[in-house]
Amino acid sequence: MKHISPVLASIALLASLGAVAQTTPRVRMFIPTTPGVRVMSQAETARAKAKTDDTVKKTLITKMEMTSDNGRREYCNVTYNERGHFKTLDYGTYKMQYDYEYGYGSHWTKKTVTRVETSGSIVESKEERTLDNQGRVTSIKRYELADEKMALASEEVYEYNHNTNGMLVKNVEYHTYDGTAYHTLLRQWFAPTKSYVEAEWYSENKKMEIVIGADYYEIKSYEASYPDYDKFEITTTERHYYTADGKKCGYEQTKYNNGKIESKKGEKAEFQYNTPEKGYTTTITDRIDENGMWTKAEKTVATDNYDDPLIPFSGSRSMKRYLYNSYDSSWALKSSCTKEWTEQGYLKQVDVDIEYEYKTGTYYYMYDNKGEKIGYVYPFDNGSYVVEVGENTDESNDIYTYFYTFYDKKGNITRQIKSVEKNNRKDKYTNTEPTYTFYELKNGTWQKFSDKISIGDGDNHQEATLNEKGWLTESKEYKDGKVYKRNLYEYTASGYTETSYLILGGQLNKYSFTSVSKDAKGTYTYVNYIYDVMGNVTWARKYVTYANGIQDEYNWDDDRRDFGNAHTSATDLVSTDDQGVTTTIHRVLDPDTNTVVETEKYEKYNTYNRKWYARYTKEDGKWVGTYKEENITSDNVSFKVNPLQEPLKANDEYFSYTDEGDKDLLNTMVALTILYHWNNGEWKIKSKSGNEYSVDGNKYTEKQIDIRNDENGYYSERTIVSETTRDANYNIVESNTTQTEITKEPQYDEATESMVVKTSKHNVHEAPDYYTYDSEQRLTKKVSENYDTDYLAKVPQRNLTGRETTVYYYAEMDVVVGIDNIGINNARPTFAVSGRNISLVNAAPTAMSLYTIDGQLVATSTDGQLTAPANGMYIVKSNGMKAKVVVK
Repeated sequence: MKHISPVLASIALLASLGAVAQTTPRVRMFIPTTPGVRVMSQAETARAKAKTDDTVKKTLITKMEMTSDNGRREYCNVTYNERGHFKTLDYGTYKMQYDYEYGYGSHWTKKTVTRVETSGSIVESKEERTLDNQGRVTSIKRYELADEKMALASEEVYEYNHNTNGMLVKNVEYHTYDGTAYHTLLRQWFAPTKSYVEAEWYSENKKMEIVIGADYYEIKSYEASYPDYDKFEITTTERHYYTADGKKCGYEQTKYNNGKIESKKGEKAEFQYNTPEKGYTTTITDRIDENGMWTKAEKTVATDNYDDPLIPFSGSRSMKRYLYNSYDSSWALKSSCTKEWTEQGYLKQVDVDIEYEYKTGTYYYMYDNKGEKIGYVYPFDNGSYVVEVGENTDESNDIYTYFYTFYDKKGNITRQIKSVEKNNRKDKYTNTEPTYTFYELKNGTWQKFSDKISIGDGDNHQEATLNEKGWLTESKEYKDGKVYKRNLYEYTASGYTETSYLILGGQLNKYSFTSVSKDAKGTYTYVNYIYDVMGNVTWARKYVTYANGIQDEYNWDDDRRDFGNAHTSATDLVSTDDQGVTTTIHRVLDPDTNTVVETEKYEKYNTYNRKWYARYTKEDGKWVGTYKEENITSDNVSFKVNPLQEPLKANDEYFSYTDEGDKDLLNTMVALTILYHWNNGEWKIKSKSGNEYSVDGNKYTEKQIDIRNDENGYYSERTIVSETTRDANYNIVESNTTQTEITKEPQYDEATESMVVKTSKHNVHEAPDYYTYDSEQRLTKKVSENYDTDYLAKVPQRNLTGRETTVYYYAEMDVVVGIDNIGINNARPTFAVSGRNISLVNAAPTAMSLYTIDGQLVATSTDGQLTAPANGMYIVKSNGMKAKVVVK
């Protein structure tokens, strides 16, 4: 059975209230009235009531005939009772007999299916239903034959109090051999959220209970263990609190061990609306302490719109957060935040944190019309501004790009600049180029430029001076109107230096100095110093990297006030080629020869749908592969088709299960994994397993691959290609499965008197199915074929090994249906019919509904007019009036 997807809310708690880990079994909220959410399928909807009889024409299957090219023939003749329900399915050697008991009209309440043979008969299944006074299904019980007696297989309960279409509120599936439940689903209505609380589990040894209170719902979980599987003990309770208008306000979780409380945790918020004044809400949060007692913890005072999406000009908002002092029962301000929209449409946010000063500041952000953050804003006093947007341009090489778009006060773009940051830590000791390079967009191209730029001029802004290469020579960052960070850069032919200044001791002081250079011999020297407020070195490090890969590392010696003895090692060699393959060569220092020795090599490639990794070791001066793995993921494709029809199955149901309409969705799922082994200086496929997917118009192809290729020459390949072809109505018209098996193995060759690899098996098996439908999309014919091809035969041929043709015959017949004729006024009709258009007359325009004779709703209207989908007899209802109408 398929189940409804989760919607809108679950037991995951609001972030402000803390989180409770959701564990199996599943608990969720199901809100049936939310727009865009599937409420009930036909599976869960009872048809309209019917109380008197009428006769209509219906086209029903009357015969199935299957013939095989080997002479085998099977058939099934179908007969019906007067209501169009199966009476017998006669297969010749036996027949299935259907018996019914009816409630309202054609709505049966009991169905019994009996297998009848010449030797006797036996009841194989039974289904019982209860109906309410409107003829709607309220419960179903299904029984199956087990150990020569009927055993309960499943039961369902439906209710209609909160959804006129009906809601499945209980579903239990049982093992027929012992009566234990292996799957249970429960739903109960929770008034505050106007939704159903759902609990579902798959186990014979677990069960759950839903308890509904005025302002909470509670889930109780139980487990049974060996040897007392009939004895369930409580393990967990989770209570979730809501306000009367459905706002989540807390939770309480209790865990039990052997029936006794083991631990408790929880939070609960009290909302005081229009406090301390109109438009504000005061929230007081209590928490469960280590003693299991509820205690006051936190208070917030916020505008009612504080958590609304930040859509430009959607209103100012503010929030203050307090902590509770239990010693004097007072509230102490911890932090505050105000958010206001500027004239230009970006947000000004002021944060104040009493405990952590670094969290205090004024910030500006730009948001889009959906409330999504675009980037940071630097304003100018004249009303213009700059928006900063960062993106990870090349994650594998630690390259980041920051875009700065300048706007005038009317929102027009005046300038565009970008900064490319190369922050690769792997080569920072040998990188003589600076971290940042700036470009300006001119005439549609990004060009390096020299300039002195100011990104904003408010209390928090940045200033930069660039040389002709687009490199920084000076940068300043302002906070609260003062320079709090300044960097100076100097460049030479051999490298560069960076001197950083920070606010230390209340004033701007030298904080660090970094130098990277390369001499004529190819030796790199990297030096980094950190200073205190007095200008003394507190930490330093120096790396000297030689052209042969040897690297000396020096640590700072405080006693000597200089660098100490060197630690010598070898550096790894890292490079990335034009195809995006990153190669890392691991090198070590040989202590005997003081030379660099290459020991291992790693190659890595990664894109959105393909990645591979290879490892090598060095033997006798050559790289030898030891491991390689590749993963290929097909593009995500989907393919809609109607489920294959089964004409002889359950066409007599007035209440049956479907899910998400009548179309299945085929999706890609499994990736393709390839393993390699090293053979004669190159990688060879060792194994390939997984799936490949593709869609070409109305054909969906799934290829399942399993290849093994051993180093000793043994090779096996098994591929299964499944192709599904649909027509314009999403009906499957052809499905074909082709299985190919190839085996190669070392064999002794007498001609050469040596072992050679020969193909010992190459077979292809095909199993196509073809489907034909009539103009009403009913399945009328199915042809199944099987073909085998042996490609090792002297003359390979595609041989037909079997064909079965199944034909379905239909006929139109009179069927008695139930009609609820209460209130029908045939003498003085109040509805007019013109073609397929039906209108209400002698009354003001109002809502109308149109039903088929057997109670199926097919059209609705709110203006007193509607159109029937096809010719036929219908029941039209409006304002308590009902009438039969005929559309011709």
